[in-house]
Amino acid sequence: MHKGKKIIAHRGLPVLAPENTMGGFKLMEKYNVDWFETDVTSTSDGELVIIHDDYLDRTTNKSGEVSRMNYSEIEDADTGFWFSSKYDGEKLPTMRDIVDFVNETKINLNIELKGITGPEGNKLADGLVYKLKDLLDQIDPSVEIIISSFNSIMLAKMHNIAPEYEYAILFEQHTLYPDWQLIADACGAKTVHLESERLTYDMISEIKKRGYNVNVWTVNDHGRANELFNWGVDGIFTDVADTFVGEKGE
Repeated sequence: MHKGKKIIAHRGLPVLAPENTMGGFKLMEKYNVDWFETDVTSTSDGELVIIHDDYLDRTTNKSGEVSRMNYSEIEDADTGFWFSSKYDGEKLPTMRDIVDFVNETKINLNIELKGITGPEGNKLADGLVYKLKDLLDQIDPSVEIIISSFNSIMLAKMHNIAPEYEYAILFEQHTLYPDWQLIADACGAKTVHLESERLTYDMISEIKKRGYNVNVWTVNDHGRANELFNWGVDGIFTDVADTFVGEKGE
């Protein structure tokens, strides 16, 4: 359907399973998913955990700011109960879990670095990028990896120590102009991840002309996806990857 284009499962398959959980990621194996996106941040004692928000409240049975808590305080957090009883007891994944998963499945990975909040933010960010590099270096070389972030400082920190990976800077529509290229170049990003809303052919065309890859988030409508692909985007992030790629064996 979209030959050569990336369909990237956004936080797994969050319509079918709780986002950013191993249960949700494992469900991707039923489908022809080639790429998925997930989010990494650090606890106060430097454990790399997989969660989108700065706070635990929305997706777990605990509350508080992840970067101000020790891993021992959150390792038993339930990340699935709110979705359905089938996922009761899902634990907060660690980056080590993701490494093991992609080595086993060979699904390509987009890892998004979350900006780290709190008084120890810069120190924790430095720890995060070094630990993440060590873990990513253990991934099978056949697996493609994109490292992305809204936070250009985080991306630059990572690019400085691991320039061999592909980097992508994320923009919301209102942050794109006038400095998108300056920001992308400053953090080593050759790929730009753009918000679908109000995105036009001319904007994509200009970025592509300057030699950057473009992936667009979050696109759940097939008509919009086709339009974007016809405009030349390289990939889309979607909450409904299963509806784009189909089940294996079909």
